[in-house]
Amino acid sequence: MESRDILADVKYSHISHSPEIVLPENSCDCHHHIFDRRYPYAADDTRNLPNATVNDYNQFKKWLGHSRHILVQPSSYGTDNRCLTNALRAFGTHARGEAVVDDTVSDAELDALQQAGVTGVRFNLGAGNATTPEMLLPVAQRVAERGWHVQVHATADQLWQLRSTLLQIPGNLVIDHYFRLPQPEPMAHPVWKLAWELIEKGQCWVKLSALYHQSQCDDVSDMAALVTRFLHDATERVLWGSDWPHPNLISANKNMPDDALILSKIYHWAHNDQVRHKLFVENPAELYRFN
Repeated sequence: MESRDILADVKYSHISHSPEIVLPENSCDCHHHIFDRRYPYAADDTRNLPNATVNDYNQFKKWLGHSRHILVQPSSYGTDNRCLTNALRAFGTHARGEAVVDDTVSDAELDALQQAGVTGVRFNLGAGNATTPEMLLPVAQRVAERGWHVQVHATADQLWQLRSTLLQIPGNLVIDHYFRLPQPEPMAHPVWKLAWELIEKGQCWVKLSALYHQSQCDDVSDMAALVTRFLHDATERVLWGSDWPHPNLISANKNMPDDALILSKIYHWAHNDQVRHKLFVENPAELYRFN
């Protein structure tokens, strides 16, 4: 790996210093996107996001120091997963994918996605119209038969409204961005209890990603209590994700986050190497089938 003593020109990340930590071998970024304008965006896409390519992410990956990573189909492409699958082929065996499909997807389409490296499907209920909450259970049943997981991105309020459905999901369930629990009192929201109800079933995973979504501090320090609780009370079910290239911030014309700072905080909040190894290596390897 190239020296990280020299600050690289990393797109879509505010670089203030070199990463001050060294991640365990085979660490995994469990949430990032690829945008390639060679593939047309869905007709209902309004964000018109710029290219964030395989080469761009490779530079980001070298800078942070992880090797494995999970490509998440962005809402800009709807159910057209060509950008995702071609990027997976370019990245090779160190990458897995989360596709977007609706309830009309064929077995042949699922076979092709699996061959490309897809191990789960994503429902983004905050952007795009490709999927609906009504499709969750039918699609979850289909993909559970393949050993895939279902990932859901929604606000805390939306997740609470979906409580009954989420509790019925067969197989593994992944919740994006720490259930989007809002500051300043995240544990006062009713979805906090739902989070533990799901985790205690033994099949729910929590992505500690995009802390800036809910943080009210530039250095995300107000997320410490929430993230620490997940890290130490749900050690077997936590995942880390960068959310690169931070599409919500791009579309809102906001400053890019300091990814090294955020990753360093999560690393130190984990407190010990055993929790870190679960977070960065073992949990992703189990869920995304790197073993």
